[in-house]
Amino acid sequence: MAEKKKEREYSAPAVDRALDILEFMAEHPQPYGATEIARELKVPLNSVFRILKRLTEREYTSQDPVSGGYQLSTRIFTLGMSLYTRFDLRHRARPHLEWLCRETEETCQIQVPQGERMLVMDTINPEKEFYLRIVPGSLMYYHPNAYGKVVLAFMDLERIKSIIPPIMIGLTSNTIINRDHLIQHLEEIRKTGLGYDNEEYTSGLLCIGAPVFDFEAKPVAGLGATCLLSTVNEKNKVEIERKVLQCAYHVSKDIGYTGDFFKDKIFN
Repeated sequence: MAEKKKEREYSAPAVDRALDILEFMAEHPQPYGATEIARELKVPLNSVFRILKRLTEREYTSQDPVSGGYQLSTRIFTLGMSLYTRFDLRHRARPHLEWLCRETEETCQIQVPQGERMLVMDTINPEKEFYLRIVPGSLMYYHPNAYGKVVLAFMDLERIKSIIPPIMIGLTSNTIINRDHLIQHLEEIRKTGLGYDNEEYTSGLLCIGAPVFDFEAKPVAGLGATCLLSTVNEKNKVEIERKVLQCAYHVSKDIGYTGDFFKDKIFN
């Protein structure tokens, strides 16, 4: 009874009909008229007609110029490809993250933008007694997050301002909470390719991140190592930084990046 009540509370018939129409058209790629779709789905013609008109206005469907029937447009394909790219990125990044984890013996992860947060797409845990476990699927803030910072650093200013409010939440005493200060901080990341969370998200942790670029040289992810601060010294920190950059370079290259951003950072 509780499940049925919840279903009724969140019922949206118009949305359900629109989704039914999209699913029907995906299974039947040839153009279909509104009358045919209404008959097949047992939905009022007037409702189908209004939904198809709106979907066409939003470019999710198009009308065949010969038959006048409706079919899915390339916008649906574009949406699907954006999801495919995300899954493909995870697949391509994993062997490089595994390498980074072996080399650094630290928890390694990759995060991607998800609206106003970063989404933990994948993590690799080291084979040692103590390490920080990161749960894939977690949503993280951008501003105290090494992997979020390296993505922000390569966005245009207007995009940054649309994501980051003027004053942000402080998670520790080290967290940068002023947007203008954060933007200044991002300038150094653009030079070095490295972003840090030095006890900004959680006390006792140091994260070292680098950006992943796609074939258009756009920042699509941040990856790197999450370390217990007590295990890091100046010598091994430099080595972790170098390997994080190497990992980011190889993942970027595997998804089509051909730029030279990493060249003077890992080959000198």
